[in-house]
Amino acid sequence: MFSYDHLTAFCATAEEGSYSQAARRLGKDRTTVREQIKAIEDSYAITLFNIEGKKAVMTPQAEAFYKQAKLVVRSSEALNSHMMNSYQQVFTHFDIYHDALVPTTLIAQVESAFTQRFPHIKLNWLHRNRDEILETVSTGTHQLALMQYRLTSDIKVPYRFLNLGSESFIACCNPKHPLANSNIASIEELKLEKQYITENLYDAIPDLFGVSPDLRFVSNNDVLIELLKLGGWAILSKAQAQPYLDRKVLAEIAIDEVLSPPRSGIAFYFPVALEKEKEVLHIKEILSLYAKKHFT
Repeated sequence: MFSYDHLTAFCATAEEGSYSQAARRLGKDRTTVREQIKAIEDSYAITLFNIEGKKAVMTPQAEAFYKQAKLVVRSSEALNSHMMNSYQQVFTHFDIYHDALVPTTLIAQVESAFTQRFPHIKLNWLHRNRDEILETVSTGTHQLALMQYRLTSDIKVPYRFLNLGSESFIACCNPKHPLANSNIASIEELKLEKQYITENLYDAIPDLFGVSPDLRFVSNNDVLIELLKLGGWAILSKAQAQPYLDRKVLAEIAIDEVLSPPRSGIAFYFPVALEKEKEVLHIKEILSLYAKKHFT
């Protein structure tokens, strides 16, 4: 019968393509990793890897077993997390990471509603790029995230998520900009002007959101708004832009070739060990109410 250590050795070798690299990743000796894999091979009379030079290449049998083995490893890690956190946790704060696509109105809604229910718990709102976040959330004890949703079959990082839906995006500029004074602008006209864009939005769908050859990257939405006051144009989520549109700080640009606005999804990510905690469940309730009103 295989053990957790046997499966982690197998999965690490499959992912690294090398006994040595797998051993380094697991903090074990190469000999130990090889012996654990050989124990599986001997128990089930199979060959999992062929050695080609310095590479350990999976056999067809190993490829057939890999995904299920990885799921067993993930389930074991999730069970361990639940058992390690089975005692009553006392939270003093949560770090909620978010990227530039998350509407500020959503952040404000969570802050207000959560503080009413749990006034003794602080929420820290930390802006990060998407790729920095998932590993921290999956291994953390009080780290959560709101960011762009991407459909993926990646099973390497254990976490839970709630897909909130998608929001629409519009093009905006300073109300005094020539683009705002025309009834409708063409893509060619937009290409003639400088475009500001957040890194996360560009990374999401560069071919769709990166229009102008004169593209300027910005990490922070507040900085982007200030730059738009000086010139240029940008694509913003409708929820992000609406307060500025209402105050006439920005104006929406109608685009000739766009019949319906592009959309992008937002999701809430949290550690497996926290999925039953009342604080996280309450945040999910707040997000669900907001999503029903603002997302599709």
